[in-house]
Amino acid sequence: MVVSFLPTFKGDYNFFQFEPWDENFFKILSQAKVVIFPPTVTQDLYFYAKNLNLSVFPEYSLRFLYPGKIGQIMLLKALNLPHPQTILIPRICGLEENLYQRTLKLTFPLVLKGNWGNEGEEVYFLDKDEDFQRVLKKIKLWEISGRYGFLIQEYIETPFDARVILIGDKSFIFFRKGGFKKNLVQEGEVIPCPEKKLKRKLENLIELIRSKTGFNLVAIDFLFKEGEPLISEFNFVFGRRILGEKKYEYYLKRAIKKFIFQLEK
Repeated sequence: MVVSFLPTFKGDYNFFQFEPWDENFFKILSQAKVVIFPPTVTQDLYFYAKNLNLSVFPEYSLRFLYPGKIGQIMLLKALNLPHPQTILIPRICGLEENLYQRTLKLTFPLVLKGNWGNEGEEVYFLDKDEDFQRVLKKIKLWEISGRYGFLIQEYIETPFDARVILIGDKSFIFFRKGGFKKNLVQEGEVIPCPEKKLKRKLENLIELIRSKTGFNLVAIDFLFKEGEPLISEFNFVFGRRILGEKKYEYYLKRAIKKFIFQLEK
C-alpha cells in the first residue's frame, strides 16, 4: 500500500502532512509499504515512517541528521566531499565570551551565511571588519528570536556558479552568471556551460554525492575554485523556475513511479 503526502501524486491513501494525526492516521500509516513525502516533510514525521521500516521517497535521512547550513558543512566534512573553507560559529557567545580567550582571525573578503536562510537569504559579502560588526548586530537579533548559528566562508570570486537539480536518477545541470548572488531570484541568469570539462567534473562529483548521501530530490549549488567544483550548499525546498514547473512535476512523478516499481520487483 502506498501512502502519499504529496498532493500531486495519488497513492492508495493521501494525507495532507499538516492535518490532525488521529488514531486512524497512524493505523493507515502502519499498514503502508511505501510513503511518499513532499520536500517540506518534517523531521518527526519522516523518521516515524523510517522507524516503521517503510520505504520512503525522497531519501532525506542525512538532511535531518545534519540540519541547517552548519549541519551541511559538518556532513560534507564527515563524507570528505569538497567544499569552501569554512568557520562554523554555533553561537555568538563563542566569539564574545570564549572562556579560553581564543580570538577569531579573519582575512577579508569573506562570505557570512546564517544557519537557516534559504535561496540567498541571510548571505552577506564582508569586505572589511566594519561589515562583519554590522552583520553581528543582526545575528544577535536572530539569537533573541531563538535562531542560532552562522558560518564564515572564503570568498571565491568567479563569474559563474552552477546549480544541479537531482530528481530520482536524473540530474539537471545549470550554469549561472550574475553578481555576488547568482540565483535567479536575485541577480542571476542561466548561461551555457563555460567549459566542457566543468560539466564532466560536475557529473563525476554528483555521482559521488549520490553514492554517499542517497539524496534523490535536492538542488545543489556549486562554486568553482581553480577549475574544480566545490559544494556550496544543499537546497531541499527549492525554486523551480530554473527547471520549469511542468518539467519538475513530470520527472518527479517519473522518479516516484520508478522507485515503487523497483520495490515491487
